[in-house]
Amino acid sequence: MSFKEIMNGSKETTIAGLFAGVALIAGELSDLLDNDPATLFDITVVVAAVGMIVGFLRARDNNKSSEDVGLKKTN
Repeated sequence: MSFKEIMNGSKETTIAGLFAGVALIAGELSDLLDNDPATLFDITVVVAAVGMIVGFLRARDNNKSSEDVGLKKTN
């Protein structure tokens, strides 16, 4: 699946997932790189954020039909 195929039919869902996932990862990177031993890096948040990004990339917008995103109906 190419980036063009991902963005072709589900722009809203893809953008929402990317923003949310990147925000979570950036927050954890900030904790990792702040040189304060009191703040802890949580790898589970990063793994969950990556999973969320993948899920939102593969999800389809509610206002798109299967045919709109290139899926064919089978009998």
